Parts: sequence; structure tokens; C-alpha cells
Amino acid sequence: MRDDLNIPDRVLVAGLGASGVAAVKLLARQGKKVTVTDMKQEGELSGALAELEGIPFAGRFGGHLREDFLDHELIVISPGIASDQPILREARQNGARIIGEIELASLFIEEPIIAITGTNGKTTTTTLLGRLFDAASRNVFVGGNIGEPLVNYVLSGRKADVLIVEISSFQLETIETFRPATAILLNITEDHLDRYPTFADYIAAKMRIFENQTRHDEALVSAEITTTGAVRARRFAFSTRSLLEEGAFLREGLLCVRLADKEFSYRRDLSPLVGIHNSENLLSALLTAHLYGIDGEAIEKTIRDFRGLAHRVELVRETRGVKFYNDSKATNVDATRKALESMDGKVILIAGGKDKGGSYGSIVPLADRIKALVIIGEARKKIEAELGPYVPTYGEEDLEGAVERAQSVARKGDTVLFSPMCSSFDMFENYKMRGNAFRHIVEAL
Repeated sequence: MRDDLNIPDRVLVAGLGASGVAAVKLLARQGKKVTVTDMKQEGELSGALAELEGIPFAGRFGGHLREDFLDHELIVISPGIASDQPILREARQNGARIIGEIELASLFIEEPIIAITGTNGKTTTTTLLGRLFDAASRNVFVGGNIGEPLVNYVLSGRKADVLIVEISSFQLETIETFRPATAILLNITEDHLDRYPTFADYIAAKMRIFENQTRHDEALVSAEITTTGAVRARRFAFSTRSLLEEGAFLREGLLCVRLADKEFSYRRDLSPLVGIHNSENLLSALLTAHLYGIDGEAIEKTIRDFRGLAHRVELVRETRGVKFYNDSKATNVDATRKALESMDGKVILIAGGKDKGGSYGSIVPLADRIKALVIIGEARKKIEAELGPYVPTYGEEDLEGAVERAQSVARKGDTVLFSPMCSSFDMFENYKMRGNAFRHIVEAL
């Protein structure tokens, strides 16, 4: 634990999701006087409040009070709260520090952190890395933006060899000193433009993963990304398009890692993960594994056994010669584009949800792969305006109607791909509930 924690006696925690609950627990353990504020009413927070039973804090529910934000020197905010909100800008002008749970946790951590960010592939790569380190009998913590908040590692009292954490752009907005020993940037494409004023602002948030690194750290970056700016850490690249003198690359069906005078290679078809995007995920994970001295036997076993995660180009079933894939995690256009690129034959694409800003135009070059487009949700009109001129398009009121329409259009050898390009919040609580609904509908056909 660092000596310069600089945590005042009174702290405001804004947002009582999983990371907020963890932050309250840690701050209370440190003897701090904690105030919690959340837009939800107390009755809607019963689960979170049950977790905090017996822990002292003051609660302000059903809205945020300006005086709370102006009356605290340190405010810990949920990733779901935009860090540039007027009330937070005013608090900063009043001298407050505003951080997130990731920054708070990092103040107490000395072990090396591997941090993974990117528009797509973060969860798959983070999980795969955890499996690789487990296979090599390394003691690891896996969490961050997935599963366990990083603060929970601090609360557990564990001492892992390395921490492997997924980090979102929202979490990176509020770091101050967070410094991963290894930072991985998988890719950057348009996303979250409902939160960021411009694509450049979104890129800038992602780039913060490198800002506190030194020459003793490692930065792994896709060779296709040219907008990183200054990176002080030792830089390694990975690419599915180019052969590299050092780094990780795809060559004639092999996943290759070249470091100094050594080269390691693994058959791409060992992995059941489909698509060029998963080749990129695999390359970044294998490069990291070799930088940490994990041997080839553990790597081969892991990539053979790792079958991916639910809601990510997941085959639900095949019926009457038609395959149905659940890609509900595709909450942006680039994820859907990569899913389409991994499909064989003609695709009936089911898409739509809550629009996140940006254009759907990058799907147009793949129009010849799409037999029909079935659209739902709030973004339906925008998607139809941008893609309707290029592919036969059907609008449906709900997901069940969309699946029925897709089935009626599909013929033997076709694929029905549910890859929304949008967030789920217009119709579902999250992408998992949306994906489960799709799976249940398809299984009932």
C-alpha cells in the first residue's frame, strides 16, 4: 500500500452499483465517513443496501444534492456517471478530486496489473488471459469492468502474482495515478458517442491507459492503431495484416509471437473462436503470455479448450439447415461488422436497440453478405435510412417478431445473426438479458 494515499476523512460515493458498494466497504474499513448518493429510490437499491448492512454510511437516495458534491474533497463516482456533468465540473472548481473505483483500488495495490481496453474484445481477452495464467499455475485475480470490481481484490486481502483487469473508457476518465505494468489496447472504433462529444474525445479517454506508464512498463497496441500519441512504455505490436519484426502476427494459418531472437507459433485452427477479431484477441493474449514467461504447453491447452463467452457470436442452434447466432454483446457497429466478416454464406441480420451515436455506414461494404436486415428498437429509423437502400429491410416491433421474420426469410444454408449494433437499454436491462431472450425465442422455434 502506498504511503501517499491522500484520502480525506469524509468521502462522497456517487452511484451504488457493484463498484460503488465495493468503494463504500473499503472506505469504511479505512475509517472514513462515507456519504452515498444515488438517483434511484431506496427501495430500488435493496440488493446493494443489503450488501452494506452493518457498514456505517449516510445515504441520499432519489436524486443528487448539489451541496453534497460541494461539501466533499473526494468524490468516487460510478463509471455510469459522466465525469463532465455540470455538478461534477462545479465540484472540481470548488477543489474536489473526482476519481473512480479503479483509481481508488490502485492506491492500495503493489502487485503488477495487466489492464486491457479497446472498443471490442476486452472481456474475451481478459478472460482468456486469466485462463492462460491459471494454466501456468500463476495466482491471478481477474476482474475490473467484468465480474469483480478491483476494490474487491483489496478487500479480500489476497496477494496474487498478477492482476488481470478489463478497463473501460468510462473508468479511464477518472484515473489519476493508475499505472498498469502491462497495458493492452486492442482496437478503437466509433462507440459511446452518446456520451462523448466527438470520436476524438473517446480516443483520448482510451489513451489514458498509457499515461502513467514508464519505460519499465509494457504497452501492447494493435499495429492498425496509429493514434496513440506519446507512449513511454516499451511498445509491442500485434497484427493480423502484417508480419512484424517483433510482436505477434498471423502467418499462413499460424499465430506467431516473435520476441528478441525467439519465435513461437500455434496453429490458428487449434482455437474454436471464429473470426478475424478473435485472431486479434488471441494474438494480444499470446504476446502477453510470452512476455510473462508462460510456456507453450500451457498456451496450447488453453487456446484449444477456451470456447469463448456467451453472447459473442454464440451458436444457439441449427434448425432446418439454418444456423442462429447470438451476438448480443455487439453494442457497436464495428463489432457487428466483424461478426458479419466471420460468417459463411448469406446472413439475415437482426439489429437495433438504443442508438449510441455514430454512423452505421461501415456495414454498407458488406451488403452483399446480407440477405435481409430485420430491425427493432429506437434506432430502427436511423438504421433503415442508412442501410435500407442497400439491403432488403424489415421493421418489427419486438425481438420475437424479428426472429419470426428472420426465420421466414431464411433458407437452408443461411445464417440468422442477432448482432444489434446498439445498446440494449431501450428494451432490455442489459445485453445479457437481451441475448438470453433471443436464445429462448430461438430455442422455442
